[in-house]
Amino acid sequence: MNGKYSLPVVKAVDMIWTSFDREEIRRGYAMLMQAAQQGDADALAFIARCFMGEEYVWSGAGFTPDEANASMLMQKSALKGSATGVLCAVRSGNFTPSVQRGMPFASFKEAFEEILSQAERGNAFCCYMVGNVYYWGDYLLVEPELAKEFKTENNYYAWAYPIAVKWYERSFKGRICAGWGNYCSIRRSGLCGIKQDTYESYYQMLAEISPVICNNYGHYLEHEKNNPQAALTYYAKAAYRGDPQGAYNAGHIYEGGEIVEENNEAAYLFYGMAAKGGHPAGQFEMGYFHFEGCGGAEQDYAKAVQWFEKAYENPKCSEVTRTQVAAYLGICCQGGMGVVQDDEVALEYLREAEEGIDHLWDGIKEKVLVALGVAYAFGRGTEEDIELGYQYFEEAQRLDSEEAKEYIDSLERGAYVPAKETKSIDPFYLGLADRIREAVEKDLHEVLSQIGDEHIYTVALVADRYCCSLFLAVNTIEYLENECEEPDDACKWHPDEWGYSDGHGSELVKLSSLLWENHNNFPGEAFFIDALITAMKQLKETGIFGERTDEITFFVSMSDDEEAENLEDFSAKQLNSFELADEFLNRDR
Repeated sequence: MNGKYSLPVVKAVDMIWTSFDREEIRRGYAMLMQAAQQGDADALAFIARCFMGEEYVWSGAGFTPDEANASMLMQKSALKGSATGVLCAVRSGNFTPSVQRGMPFASFKEAFEEILSQAERGNAFCCYMVGNVYYWGDYLLVEPELAKEFKTENNYYAWAYPIAVKWYERSFKGRICAGWGNYCSIRRSGLCGIKQDTYESYYQMLAEISPVICNNYGHYLEHEKNNPQAALTYYAKAAYRGDPQGAYNAGHIYEGGEIVEENNEAAYLFYGMAAKGGHPAGQFEMGYFHFEGCGGAEQDYAKAVQWFEKAYENPKCSEVTRTQVAAYLGICCQGGMGVVQDDEVALEYLREAEEGIDHLWDGIKEKVLVALGVAYAFGRGTEEDIELGYQYFEEAQRLDSEEAKEYIDSLERGAYVPAKETKSIDPFYLGLADRIREAVEKDLHEVLSQIGDEHIYTVALVADRYCCSLFLAVNTIEYLENECEEPDDACKWHPDEWGYSDGHGSELVKLSSLLWENHNNFPGEAFFIDALITAMKQLKETGIFGERTDEITFFVSMSDDEEAENLEDFSAKQLNSFELADEFLNRDR
């Protein structure tokens, strides 16, 4: 009940909700944390917003949603006298009876009036919150008797929307973009006349601030203003400012070649940006480009599988994209292309792809049908059913599949002759990840006995550039501090500088000897690296590092290789929490 925000909160809110810069946002968050530790109730409310998902904070900020923690913080802020906490608690379902009874405000109205007072003095975020109170109908908690004047919801909205619009527009002028979606909904409702030039003026203004709105403005220009060239400019601008959807849209335009000249290299670049930003369709496209070897991407089935799996496991993956991914994963698993050949897993993916086969284009549809034909006609992952397999081949042949025609001809001759040979994985390399994990786990017991009570902060699995030898490196805080008078990143993160490793007669040394002996059948660097990362994931899951596992930074490296840093970065993101990976990625910077 301060009447206004403290100066640290004002600065932090501006950094988090107007900068759309990850480093700036992190600095703002640190300011909130410091203010909260000093008893600032408003800081608690804004910290809670950071963990309430992308409806409350820019997804590119990197905050992992934590509903339970956010709820606790929001309620605590309201109980400690934050008017912001009260208004947000109502909006997020956290305004429980106990909060209502325990807060120092006499009523919701009193908390609202504190925010309204700040809004009237020009605080842009408070303007946004006042707009929300009217937009969502929370104003009826301010003036309960007012509800009697409105016979229907539309009657209320017809009265409230013009007021909400006024406050949203004031928030936009203060660079707060959060109310834009509600503003657009009001415009679409037809219950409040927003002039076209006013709407477009704010749209363009906010597009220069928010990467998300920048992408949306591109979509508006493409589909409502019929100006795809201008749309591409905004898609690209959004992409370079960290919006995955903008990156995907730009890639799609360059790949399509309808608006601009087809440019698969540019498409690959933008799809990569989208994929790294967690966009599932962008991850699929990266897999597709590596599967086909187009757009400047080398044909690398192992990389393709890695991207396909990311898309498949992505919780935001749409039904269409998931079907497409399942199709390619099924084909790769059946053929042992970039992954250990597994007929049963392949058939699961292929059946999923078949369920949504209308989502597939003819080129991949025929491949799925052929693969299903192979599975049933030759008992690959299921009982042999030649008649059903033949039916799948016939369906594929109707799509002009030459491969299906060859299978049909061979079946009719009564002999099976594979239509297309695929490179299979040498038996030595099957289950390589498990063998590596077993060796590391055995060696680690000896290493841990040497470490004793020291605190491990990092573990690395290191290969040579020929992928024929392996060693395990571990370092502790105590060793780092004792050996380096002024520890720098070279000491801290270079495995050769660490204190502990497996010995000369270790299991990894024995496995390295076998790797050399079988190198003639080496399935490729990408396959090998995937096995290393998988082994490290499995090692973490064994619980061998105990309760401190989440404090340890894990990565994979390659000695004497120019690409070692890229491999270390890639593996660190796969193996660690966001916070640990982020710290690791910023070493030497």
